[in-house]
Amino acid sequence: MFTTYDLLDDVADLRNWFDGFFNERPYLGRRADYPYVNLYENNDDIHVAVIAPGVKAEDINLQLINNRLTIDTEKKSDYLDKPYIRKERNFGAFKKVVELPYRVDPNKIEASMKDGILTVKLTRAEETKPKKIEIH
Repeated sequence: MFTTYDLLDDVADLRNWFDGFFNERPYLGRRADYPYVNLYENNDDIHVAVIAPGVKAEDINLQLINNRLTIDTEKKSDYLDKPYIRKERNFGAFKKVVELPYRVDPNKIEASMKDGILTVKLTRAEETKPKKIEIH
């Protein structure tokens, strides 16, 4: 028995494969992940490390708003100084909002920038610390 071969079926299958590949990995090619953030807790402090190479401290707007740490920055293009043959880093305005696990004391926030890493230390608000209850 003879079957017919349709090249368009193969093209459609290939397109479906590509669509599935990119739909299953929504982070590819998006700038929403930048700047990259690591968050960890140590005793009553939350430490946030923001990895932002090529960004100067004065170009970062850092705010605490309603238990969220907001990081606004702009990575300026250096294309005029160095015309690229290949460019894998994105440039432009970026914003990241980090939801904090509990309220922090707004008067005890420390931030510093060194070697492209912004470090932010936030101290837990006194009223959110666990209290030992004495049983009589």
